[in-house]
Amino acid sequence: MINSLRIQLIVQIFVPLAVLATVVLWVTFQTVEGLLEHRLEKEIELVARAMREPVQQALRERDMARMERTLAAVFDIDRVYGAYVFDADGRRLALAGEARPGWQEQVEAAEVVALGEELGRYAELGGEPVFSYFVPLTSQVGHIIGLLQVVRQESEIAQRLGTLRDRGWWLWAGVLVLMFMVLLLGHRLAIVRPVERLLESMSRVEAGEREHRANVRGPRELAALGGGLNSMLDALAQMQQALDRQQLERTAMLERLREQESLAALGRFSSGVAHELGAPLSVIDGDARRLLRHSDLDADAQRRLERMRAQVQRTRQLIRQLMEFVRSDQREKRPVALKRLIQQVLSATHPQSEAQNIAVSISTLADQASVLGHEIRLEHALINLVRNAIQAARSRVELGVEAGPDTLCLWVDDDGPGVPEALAERIFEPFQSSRADGQGTGLGLAIVRSVADEHEARIVVGRSPGLGGSRFALVFGACDD
Repeated sequence: MINSLRIQLIVQIFVPLAVLATVVLWVTFQTVEGLLEHRLEKEIELVARAMREPVQQALRERDMARMERTLAAVFDIDRVYGAYVFDADGRRLALAGEARPGWQEQVEAAEVVALGEELGRYAELGGEPVFSYFVPLTSQVGHIIGLLQVVRQESEIAQRLGTLRDRGWWLWAGVLVLMFMVLLLGHRLAIVRPVERLLESMSRVEAGEREHRANVRGPRELAALGGGLNSMLDALAQMQQALDRQQLERTAMLERLREQESLAALGRFSSGVAHELGAPLSVIDGDARRLLRHSDLDADAQRRLERMRAQVQRTRQLIRQLMEFVRSDQREKRPVALKRLIQQVLSATHPQSEAQNIAVSISTLADQASVLGHEIRLEHALINLVRNAIQAARSRVELGVEAGPDTLCLWVDDDGPGVPEALAERIFEPFQSSRADGQGTGLGLAIVRSVADEHEARIVVGRSPGLGGSRFALVFGACDD
């Protein structure tokens, strides 16, 4: 509670302001009381001066009855407590009021007559504190013949001042209470509610609403705080996205390292297998060839020997593709002209397309189109794509190159049944073959994927827009699918 912002506002702002304002108000009250006291004294002075002429005339004429009537008339004024007339020797001649001056007051009156000046002062009259104003009474030639004393109770003055003081302090207490309520209300509206909104936003973010942002309405400082919170959340979101990307890249890199390690192991194994099987396969194939030259073989023996040679050739093809799959060209990449590359691929696949009566054509090809890479590896990859397309096609296969500002897509289309979506990813795994005749090795598309990885390209599998079958595209650069 001591560290509460509300308490801090009260202690550090409201209390000092209240104390300062109270001091200022007290000084103001003192000034106002002094002015009011002076005004009350001035009233008695004016009353005394107003009475002076009629009383002075009655004293000159020794008309005591008129003098007493004049004093009695003035006494009807509520502000006057008493009025007295003394002669030049200080003896009382007439009076009006409850208090009656004694011998001490008469001596004082004689002293004032001797001064011959108007005088106002506080004293006691009949044991009662009063304020008296003395006015000399003169003859026609200017000699002092008497003294007029008009009296007002000091308690009446003090009462008026006390009433003013009490009302002022009560009013000031009400103002302080009102100021305190305004401070609490202002603190609630200007600080507490915006802070509560910020705390609510923090709680929602803490609960998992990562996309939530704080409402920046309110005072400029708190709005800036909310904006800072939003900026921090945006930075955290960007950092999280960067971490996610790094995690994906790390996972992909680890996967590639694992694949590279597997390929390296497979390469070592394949080299050993190729070395160990090369000589036996050559011996088997040679013996089968020599046996087929004998004329005394029946048809069943010839069929078995031909099937033996076919299996030997298939084994040799598997070894070659296996070696091609695990091989990686470490030489520096060079520009490869795609027109020449495609022509070489068409020449290499012509016997197969002619044998299966499949028309292979070029759809679009820019003369200057080229990519940076290894020509032999790209040729092997493209040959595998064209051979797969020939095997899947009904009658037509098309090749094309589409070049953009920053991309290049090399695609192969066929008019076959297409690739099922469930197999779109699995067909690139080693030894995954979809050929119904069982003659496929399952390494053709795996080689294509290996070459694509070497050249930092992507393989896009989809539907051919022109022929209606499948499309396999090698995408170099940031090309949209």
